[in-house]
Amino acid sequence: MNRNELIHYIQQEYICDVDYPWEKYPEYTVIRRRDNKKWFAGIFTIRGQQVGLDTNEALDVINLKCDPDLIPNLIRESGIFPAYHMNKKHWISVNIEGYGDVEKMKMLVDMSYRLVGKK
Repeated sequence: MNRNELIHYIQQEYICDVDYPWEKYPEYTVIRRRDNKKWFAGIFTIRGQQVGLDTNEALDVINLKCDPDLIPNLIRESGIFPAYHMNKKHWISVNIEGYGDVEKMKMLVDMSYRLVGKK
């Protein structure tokens, strides 16, 4: 799954709005719940070093809110990292094309959507 396929999937599955809020970074994408305007996904093109990899190669990641109890185990998986530019206690970053389990990534998107909907 690539960045565009993931955005398309999210738009089909969730009541949400896709936003490109940063003029300086026009490819950075924020996806918000429509009911409360909170964002549950952020898609960014970053350098591998920004998530602790030994490469400066560009990669697309999706930041997702996550149950803090799951994060220590999730970040042990290849392609899942402590969140880029977010609270690492509540968010993770997933390498969109480098994470092999598409169904699990969809489950993580679903968890994020549900978590930001809580009052």
